[in-house]
Amino acid sequence: MKIFVTGGTGYIGRVLVPMLVEHGHEVTVLDRMFLNYDDVESEYKDLGCNLIRDDIRYFDPSLLRDHDAVVDLAALSNDPAGDLDPMKTWDINYIGRVRVARLSKKLGVKKYLVSSSCSVYGFRDYVADEKSTVNPLTTYAQANVEVEKDNLRLGDSKFTSVALRLATAFGFSKRMRFDLAINAMALNAQKKGKLGLMRDGEQYRPFVHVVDISRAIETALESDEELVNGEVFNVGSSTLNVKLKDLAETVKNAVNKDSEIFWYGDPDTRSYRASFSKIESVLGYNTTVTIEDGVMEIKEKLENNSLGDYPETHTMERYKYLLGTEKKGLYLDKSRILL
Repeated sequence: MKIFVTGGTGYIGRVLVPMLVEHGHEVTVLDRMFLNYDDVESEYKDLGCNLIRDDIRYFDPSLLRDHDAVVDLAALSNDPAGDLDPMKTWDINYIGRVRVARLSKKLGVKKYLVSSSCSVYGFRDYVADEKSTVNPLTTYAQANVEVEKDNLRLGDSKFTSVALRLATAFGFSKRMRFDLAINAMALNAQKKGKLGLMRDGEQYRPFVHVVDISRAIETALESDEELVNGEVFNVGSSTLNVKLKDLAETVKNAVNKDSEIFWYGDPDTRSYRASFSKIESVLGYNTTVTIEDGVMEIKEKLENNSLGDYPETHTMERYKYLLGTEKKGLYLDKSRILL
């Protein structure tokens, strides 16, 4: 299969793309690469990938021609980052991804997959499934709801459109993110002996390892059209619906039992659990990586210095910096398109 991946040098892409290549797919990646800190271009060249530095809002549509599938990962990621500049979030996460989907259909792509988020469920005291009413509390979640609506309705007998609502990601990636809850806790427990936890720790989150996210994407791509066309699937596992205070104890016990857990901020208004029975029963998908396994991998890589703590690994702070340089008319690298 010839697959076009937007945002393919990001946190998920750096795991997904090698997996797709290993399994015999031909991959083209489009990404602005403003959060990369290593030589991804050489890596992807060695993999045989075609890597294009461009923006989903402006790239030449003809690049999509002759591809069998599009995986649309490009977005300003997560709830806090999305609220930094709501107009940018709507511009990229909604308008940009609607453009990709419509152009994909127009240019003969057979299957389109967009990454959404379980954060669309917002706050609820019961387990949400794909038929539950959404309750998006942030710009990021609102944009995901709207892009699902607009892109799924494109599906027909010649064009398959599917959305995956991902649980909160964790685990090692070559484009590491230490702004994600589990990854941040593992880093801070290892480096500082402290784990920060947003008050009051009673809030629930569903989690899923980045390897399992990549497996879910590949599963959806390779599934029969009648199973996935026009459908939304939650991606994760019921065993990984976890209270954040319990999560902190799990990370503490795995990384550094002497770590101190401290509290910060106002009580989090987002708390949700998700059901994953649909993807399990329809696509035969199950997760494979536990929280403990993912945390231990991060710990080991930090200990042997094969994983570093760079500014780009803290997505929220990096976005703030890039937005600041843009507003001041400064450009870090003229070959890169900033926000």
